[in-house]
Amino acid sequence: FSISADSAATHKGSNLEQKVALFAHDILQRNIPPIGSTVLSSCYVRQCKKRGFIFGKNAGIAKLFDSIQSAYGDELLSQIDPAYNTGKHEQWIRLKSDKGQLNMPLARHLIIALHLFSSADDFEEALKNESILLSASISPRVPKGEESHPNQKTRYRQKIELLLALRADADVEYLWKKAYKPTQWILENDNAWLMAKLRAPKKVAVTAEKSVDSRDGAYAALIEAGVDELYKVTKDPKRVNIRNLQSLLPSSLPHELDLRKQKFPLTYQQIKIHQESVWHFRLRTLVWTVSELIRMKLPVNYSTVRLTSAVASKVFLVFSSFFEWDLESLARTGVDAEALLRSTGVSRNWEGPPVPISF
Repeated sequence: FSISADSAATHKGSNLEQKVALFAHDILQRNIPPIGSTVLSSCYVRQCKKRGFIFGKNAGIAKLFDSIQSAYGDELLSQIDPAYNTGKHEQWIRLKSDKGQLNMPLARHLIIALHLFSSADDFEEALKNESILLSASISPRVPKGEESHPNQKTRYRQKIELLLALRADADVEYLWKKAYKPTQWILENDNAWLMAKLRAPKKVAVTAEKSVDSRDGAYAALIEAGVDELYKVTKDPKRVNIRNLQSLLPSSLPHELDLRKQKFPLTYQQIKIHQESVWHFRLRTLVWTVSELIRMKLPVNYSTVRLTSAVASKVFLVFSSFFEWDLESLARTGVDAEALLRSTGVSRNWEGPPVPISF
């Protein structure tokens, strides 16, 4: 993302922000034909299964959501998606078609497509292939000609105006939920009117000043005191993320990111400091597996790690080489999991080895 002014001053976003922006620009500039919701849904689901985001025989929505959170972070996702910023994470990803639509805003589609396919070329190619696969089994449906009703625009406008009047912060996602058919028709046939309505100045409600919560210092101290326990090397470890760090507190912080920063600045700072990277979590998980295999006097190799660890066996090969683990020596002398983790010398926000690993 970049903002240019007449003075030629330019603010460049992070590498991740630029990656998202370039992907979005690439997709939106392409002459991709209209894609039905069935094709798009099937394309997402098929790629989820290829990437290992699986729950039983279905796509693993929770796994995909956790992976997106890990890859892009709360800050960027909150900037891109207003619903995410307000803590509306339930059903944030919807891969099932509802009344002929995948009911998600465009920005969310772009994030999901980028995460699943990595490039616009791969995404476009997957859409083409999915269309071919489904064309034989799905017959085209002719939409009902509702546009023949002369008063439809008036009725749908009135419905939208009523919703906007009832809720000052109403956005397109809110309209989709409350008035699906009118919103769909207006977006397709009267979009300029709707955009003008949404951009129109709204009455600002007078609210009390949001001061720092009196519990902020105590909450920050609780996280500082309890975080080491969360990082223990144990069976079935949990990644030290925002949700698990908040388990140290007697109550959860506000869902909305800006409000969380304003009312709990010290606590928010502690949470940002102590969050665990994906790579450190993989390392911590693998260290426990290695220590347990040695404790049970089992061989530590590609096959045993693949059978006993949630971490991909290719990660085991890279880690054992990168950290120069003498597995035979460790097997003879035994190993303390916490000591082995400390010996790696990496931080809790470690970004991984300088060796590319594809999944």
